[in-house]
Amino acid sequence: MLLRFSPASCFQNNLHREEVSDALDRFVLKERAFIQRGLNNSSIYISMISEAFRREGLPGDLVWLPLIESGFSVHALSRAGAAGLWQFMPSTARHYRLRIDFWVDERLDPYKSTQKAVKLLKELYRFYHNWELTLAAYNAGMGAVNRAIEMGKTTDYWELCSMKLLRRETRDYVPRFYAAVHIARDPGLYGFTVNGLRGFPDYETLLAEKPLDLTILALKARIQLDDLRFLNPELKRLITPIGEKYALRVPKYRFEQVVSVYHSLPEDEIHGLVWHTVKTGETLGEIAQRYETKVTLLKQINAISNSRMVQAGKKILAPVGSQTTVHSDAPFIPKRGFLTQEIVYTIREGDTIWRIAHRFRTDVETILSLNGLSFESIVMPGDRIILWIDIALQR
Repeated sequence: MLLRFSPASCFQNNLHREEVSDALDRFVLKERAFIQRGLNNSSIYISMISEAFRREGLPGDLVWLPLIESGFSVHALSRAGAAGLWQFMPSTARHYRLRIDFWVDERLDPYKSTQKAVKLLKELYRFYHNWELTLAAYNAGMGAVNRAIEMGKTTDYWELCSMKLLRRETRDYVPRFYAAVHIARDPGLYGFTVNGLRGFPDYETLLAEKPLDLTILALKARIQLDDLRFLNPELKRLITPIGEKYALRVPKYRFEQVVSVYHSLPEDEIHGLVWHTVKTGETLGEIAQRYETKVTLLKQINAISNSRMVQAGKKILAPVGSQTTVHSDAPFIPKRGFLTQEIVYTIREGDTIWRIAHRFRTDVETILSLNGLSFESIVMPGDRIILWIDIALQR
């Protein structure tokens, strides 16, 4: 049963508000690069999102919410830990049954996260029956909005803002959304263009019933590894989850070759991992010490809940080869290991490469090499850089 939503006109005729006009000026002048990237990225996902919203009867303009949330980047990661197109926090994602674990982060999957964003927006609107409060709650959470309403004795979003009962970010959030909608309706009017991939690439789904190393699959099926990564952004490492079936998206134009290669691959052909047969009396701690890794990682990789349940003769996977030695007289070339996760980080005010490296426990040289930067390079707020982080060090 569809909710009876208020019309999309609730998002129109608001340029007269000073807050919206200021947000529009900021987008056009100070955050122009961010909005332009977002518009380019939007062309990949907007058709899919629009269809999902249309099916549920949601106002069409809401499809532009990712423009201010993530710049339509599935790899967007906020300082607070929100991720994906819709910037779900881990707690919200788990509440809506988006999987987040060692192998997968479904917040990064555009299809799965969009379905949950639709559900969240519908539930918020069902509670508030007002889109401005719905958007405020999407940003700040229902608790913050409900407290503001109780203190202010009003359900008028603008009055709550004028009384400063909502935090600054939430007071700016709805104006920024309205400004983004105005730009998205007519980018050329504000000097923007839309130059991006038109639509999500055509794909078929391969049900992988054994661990599958994407680097090996890409090489043997003669497809670009980046194509597999683009189609499967939720995978946190270049391998499908161990011990379970996984629906892997593969380029439609190479599906037959991928299927053929998949069936010819032995189960133990995985980069960065080795099979270890547990010996009588051997503990996970001893195995971890042998491979210079951690017990927690062995348990995660092999879905072991109880260390004492590992019996002699059982085969488990252990990570190896995550480090590389670089001679001082050789150019620095970072090596991505099995435990390395790639994220896209947006530069904020006050950030430096050194501070970012320190925060994510990586090194400056790797960041510079991955992004084609030098020690003299300057990064500005809004710039996006690639980071490789070792998940073992983030815990």
